Parts: sequence; structure tokens; C-alpha cells
Amino acid sequence: MLDLFHSFWWLLFPLSWVAVAGWNAWLAHKARRDAMDLIQTYVRSGRDAPPELLARLNRA
Repeated sequence: MLDLFHSFWWLLFPLSWVAVAGWNAWLAHKARRDAMDLIQTYVRSGRDAPPELLARLNRA
């Protein structure tokens, strides 16, 4: 097992990049979901959502 690590130590870098990209995607999804929940709260109360909140959803 230790020999396998010595042969493929460089795989830690791409695997960590994949893990970080997945974490960032999850955080972006959570932020969009929270913004949508807040917009739904505004709509249920009969008010318009602030333009800054709507602009947050349009960001890529």
C-alpha cells in the first residue's frame, strides 16, 4: 500500500481540485436556494423583491 502511494502521490492534487470544485458548487447552490427562499417570502407578503436580490440570481 505504501508503494502505491509513492507511485501515485501526484493524484492528490487533481483529487483535491475536484473536491474543492464540488464544495464551491455546493456553496453556490446553497446561496441560490437561499435567495430563492427569500424571494418567495417577499412574494408571499405581496411585496417586490429588491433588485439587488434579483441580480444575485442572474450572476453566473
